[in-house]
This record gives sequence, C-alpha cells and structure tokens, in this order.
Amino acid sequence: MIEPQLENIKDQSDMKVDNKAVKHQAVDTDYKNNNLGLDRGHLFPCSYAPDDAAKRSTFTLTNAVPQASSFNQGSWSTMECRVREDLELNCKDNNNRIEAYVLTGAVPSKNNKLNNRVNIPDLMWTAYCCYNSNLGQWVAQAHWGENQKESKGKTLKPETLGALEKVLNKIYNVGVEVFHNKCPRNVNVLEDERGRNLEAVEEVEPGKKRVREGSGEGNGEGNIKMARASGELKDCDDEDGCDCDCDEK
Repeated sequence: MIEPQLENIKDQSDMKVDNKAVKHQAVDTDYKNNNLGLDRGHLFPCSYAPDDAAKRSTFTLTNAVPQASSFNQGSWSTMECRVREDLELNCKDNNNRIEAYVLTGAVPSKNNKLNNRVNIPDLMWTAYCCYNSNLGQWVAQAHWGENQKESKGKTLKPETLGALEKVLNKIYNVGVEVFHNKCPRNVNVLEDERGRNLEAVEEVEPGKKRVREGSGEGNGEGNIKMARASGELKDCDDEDGCDCDCDEK
C-alpha cells in the first residue's frame, strides 16, 4: 500500500499500486524480485497493532524501508517481539491499557539504493519510554542494529536511551533528544536472572554498569516482571505468544 496523498493517486483500491512512475515514495515493484535479499521491513511493527484494521494500516510503503532479510527476520524481529512483551508488562495505565512512547528510525545510507531510487538504511534503531505505575517511575529502553546480512541466532542487546542518543548525535552531529526529559537517559530497570527483584542499573560509562542504591534488591520490593536486559534473547516462537510473521517479504 502507498500513501495516496503523496502522489495524488485516486481510485486505487486499498491504496495498492504498481506504478514505476511514482516519484515520491517506493512502490511494490521496487521490492519484488530485487535479488538483493531485501525485505519490505516495517518501521511500526504490524504485531504492535491492536486490531485487524490497524494491522492493515501498517503495510503502507511509507511505513517500510528496505531491510536485509536475515536482519529483518532475525535479530530485529526477535527484538520487536521482546519489546512488545515488555510494553505489555510494564507500560499499562490504570485502565490496563498500554500507554507508551515508541519511536523507530532508519539512518539513511550515503548512496546505497534499491532500484537506484529507494534508500537502503545503514542502521535501524528503536526506543520506548513509559511511566510504570507499579514502580512509580519512568522507564526507557533502546535498541539498534546494522542493516546488513547477519548470522542466525544474533541478538540485539537492550541499551539505555542515553546510549542511543549518543550514537545518533555522532551520526547527525546535532542535539538529538528522542523523548522528553522525564525519560531516564542512563538507567534501565531490569529483572534479575531469577525473575525475583527489580534492579535499577545505571550506566556509568559504555559497557560498565552499577546497581543503584535503594533499588529494591533483596528487600522484596519491585517484584514485577520488567524488561529483560541480559541480551540473551531466544528465537521468537509460538510459546512466546508473539506474532513475528507480519512483515511482507
């Protein structure tokens, strides 16, 4: 599907068009039989949509970028599935509805294009932030990965929001702030390996973390399931209750 307002195309059932004359966005013919191992990768995942109508709306071509198939169907898909579980566990309001900020972006390549006109991103990133009413605090998490062929079983490690902003600032050389100031930049609230207590883990510097004092470790506080941060993300399967097959290949 395309966004008709961008091309002034009328009377197109379900917004579908295979028209090489389209100038302002990609079309199906750009992706079909591309021989480059590229998928129409979603930005806002189909599996995050609450109903069938919303799922269908995610298939507009303005919600897609060329993604390496092994990346799109591998570490990126697994990460999307885990983030969806985290949102369901940690980002519900008082009416039991998921309420969260979620942003996904694609860093364009300098001159890598599909059909000489559709930019193939070098990097994909996503982040979420929400107020966890059970913890009484804002929580945030980020992921990113290179859009390239990858080996089976690769995973994307959860990162802090601050770490993502540093990566984006280095790329764009501007003051990138993904979310408002209430979203923590250097703290992830994590579940320990035994699933017992929550720990507020502060990133002192890249690759080095420490448990913050008063995090509830060992005192029975914060026994809610929270975002996994070990990086040990197994393949998404039926037991996870995840729908990982929304993407059009």
